[in-house]
Amino acid sequence: MIEEKLSGGVQSLEVGLTVLNALLEHNKPIILKDLSHKLDMHPAKVHRYLVSLIRMNYAKQLDDGQYTLGDQAWRLGLSCIQHTDVLQLVQHLIYELQSKIGCGIQISKWSPQGPLVVQSIESNHPISIVTKVGSIMPLVNSAAGRVFASYLPEAVIKPLMQAEWDKATRNHYPIKPNDWNEFIALKEKTLEHGMAIAQGDLLVGINAVGIPIFNAHRSMEFCIVALDSEMFLPVHQDSEKLELFKREVAAINQFIQTR
Repeated sequence: MIEEKLSGGVQSLEVGLTVLNALLEHNKPIILKDLSHKLDMHPAKVHRYLVSLIRMNYAKQLDDGQYTLGDQAWRLGLSCIQHTDVLQLVQHLIYELQSKIGCGIQISKWSPQGPLVVQSIESNHPISIVTKVGSIMPLVNSAAGRVFASYLPEAVIKPLMQAEWDKATRNHYPIKPNDWNEFIALKEKTLEHGMAIAQGDLLVGINAVGIPIFNAHRSMEFCIVALDSEMFLPVHQDSEKLELFKREVAAINQFIQTR
């Protein structure tokens, strides 16, 4: 039975989406009291809608009682990201690139949590590294992370990078670069060469090269990363594979600019 019809719509659905939007806008876990205050809605009413959202996996309740977005909400957002105009425009070129270099390809877009993997294509080689779509890549020691960290404003990326350094310190494991000053030196090289390299920094024996893709307005649209074992993706200065990757990505950027 459909209830609460309003001007051809369903009012209860609209209210439920309003609750979902509030979780989305808050972008971190929130207690029921604060969420109801944000919505100017009685807590009992908000709770009823949260129960339905949780049942459909668009929201979830954490062990501490706070509420946050559920996996289905993230999948919905990811599906929208995967179908953005620019990314769809160059899909054929991305697959051509992968067939030419034979390495794994990873496409990341920026999210409030960091680089979000929105596409992953397997390597043709025996040792295949596949990054799960929906994964958040670290800023400090991944190729995609270093690209975004180099091209995005300092105010956006510095707090996230500091959180990674703090976590590494708490858990007693080293990551490079190990502080902001070291990153600035790496950033200068990244901007100079137009790419970032992670040579075994994230996974031992695995090389990754990230290059930014820009839209027609010259804003960074996404990052494309080639990754494979050091045998199949050498990153030394005379690497033919590296040069091929750079040329093919340059062609993708050129294609976007001339559309």
